[in-house]
Amino acid sequence: MNRDIIGILGGSGFLGQELVSILCKSGFQVRVFSRNATQNKSINLIGDLGQVTTFSGNVNDQAKLENFIQKCDVVINLVALFFEYGNQNFKNIHIDAPIKIANISKKYEIKQLIHISDRWADENSISKSSKSRGIAEKRMKEIFKKTTIVRLDVLFGKNDGLFFRFGKIIKLLPVIPLPIESKAIFRPLFVKDAAFAIDKIIKNKKYHGKFFELFGPKFYSWNELMIFFQKNIKTKIFLIKVPIPILSVPALFFSFFPSPIITVDQLRRFKVRVEYNTNNLTLEDLSINPISIETEMPKYLENF
Repeated sequence: MNRDIIGILGGSGFLGQELVSILCKSGFQVRVFSRNATQNKSINLIGDLGQVTTFSGNVNDQAKLENFIQKCDVVINLVALFFEYGNQNFKNIHIDAPIKIANISKKYEIKQLIHISDRWADENSISKSSKSRGIAEKRMKEIFKKTTIVRLDVLFGKNDGLFFRFGKIIKLLPVIPLPIESKAIFRPLFVKDAAFAIDKIIKNKKYHGKFFELFGPKFYSWNELMIFFQKNIKTKIFLIKVPIPILSVPALFFSFFPSPIITVDQLRRFKVRVEYNTNNLTLEDLSINPISIETEMPKYLENF
């Protein structure tokens, strides 16, 4: 069994639960910190008895964060926000919290800090979310040089936030808008491939402090992703092309709801084509052959 204790901040989410499972199989002791970790009993059932422990708290609570991190050898930050609501905003989740994490990790001389970021991260972005994530990457590396940055493309798999999210939406409204003039290109990444990659990064010291961009095997426009979705579900849905400015109206309306279908900030991402940095490490460097959506998703989508 590996003696290192892995602390996962935000470990009760989609990627987090998959990562906990992989790390347990690798023999690590795993500590999970999230807002409602202790309420998610399924996490404690992963691995052997006592291999996973959970802690509930706010990632901006300095005392709880420090108490959690100081007892870990490796820290992984998965905490992210997809839309702002109430007291949760991009500044306190994407910037303030990572800065705290980096400072505490440096203070307690953590072996490795892995910060999970987003392939749209760019401190000069027109998107508030993307800009905040770009700022966080830069500040964390300045504070704690051992920080490993891992940018992920959109993740897919069972219960994902992409296809499964739309699978729920079409039960109420069988219409999906296709933003006209969208420049965004996606390379969806299977969640298990992302978890395996992080596991490998932890185990090999030569990857510590490096910069990764992890993505799937194929390129898709948003239209192509939605056409794939349409072809693999039973429900009849309509794909409607709509100019981005017009979509901004319902996006603004939905932004007042706790779980909006789309937000104005998300629409800003469609205006940007993000290029991959060839200087960064990829799944190929980790000897991982990524699985495509065509291979994995049809068996799940046929239930919608």
